[in-house]
This record gives sequence, C-alpha cells and structure tokens, in this order.
Amino acid sequence: VDEDRLVLEHVHGRPLIDVLRDASLVDVNPLLFLVGKAVRQLHAQAVTHGDLSTNNIMIRDDGTVVLIDFGLATIEYDLERYGIDLHVLDEVLGASHPDREGAMEALESGYLASEHAAACEAPGGVVPSAADVIQRLGLVRSRVRYHS
Repeated sequence: VDEDRLVLEHVHGRPLIDVLRDASLVDVNPLLFLVGKAVRQLHAQAVTHGDLSTNNIMIRDDGTVVLIDFGLATIEYDLERYGIDLHVLDEVLGASHPDREGAMEALESGYLASEHAAACEAPGGVVPSAADVIQRLGLVRSRVRYHS
C-alpha cells in the first residue's frame, strides 16, 4: 500500500454521558466495568487516548463499549501517560457524574480484569501492566492539589 489510510465507522448508540445522566438506570457500574476493559484493551495496544471523557465513549444498544475520537491519541510506552489517560476520565466522572457512586472503582476493576498474563510487547517497547497503570493513577491523583 502506497498510502496510509484511516477507516472510521459510524457508531450507533448513546454517548456514555447520556447513559450516566439517565436517572432510570440505577446501577451503571457493570457498564463502567466494561468501559474499563475497553480502555485497557486500547492501552494494551500501546495507545493512549488523550481525551477520555464520557463524550468520547459510546454505548451501543447491545451494551458494547466503543471508544471514539482518537484525535489526541498517541503510541505510548511511558507509564505516566497511561495514568494521565485514566485520570482525565476520573476527573470527568467526579465532576459531571458525582451521583454515580463507585463509578471509577468499577472502571478500575474492569481495567485490571483485562490484564494479559504476559507483558504486552509492541514494536516500540513494552506496555505497562494494568496494575502499574492503576498505581500510577494513584500517584497522579496525589499530585493534583484539589484531591485530598
């Protein structure tokens, strides 16, 4: 192939922000567990999203999670960038959906559940483990002054 191509799909479904604002949905934590799994699947390919927000996560009618808007995505091997990727989503969940108790914990559980048995090796290096990324998320949180 002489040209690079980007093929995009039109994703039918609802943005996660709308799902989380739907008061008729009492327990969204199983869905957030799936979101965590989807984010880890992305990270396992050595890709950080760069703009993980509830606007950039679609939920199909069958409950499938689809990450969208990769305009700020990068190929990455630096542990810090993975922690920051999750921190952005943590901040969005806390600020926009504070009534959804346990949201980030459910997401983190899904993220950890998607860990591969062996380190994910990619052409440019080794992707940090899910456990290391979650630990780094804690360090990122501790550096942000408005967190206790």
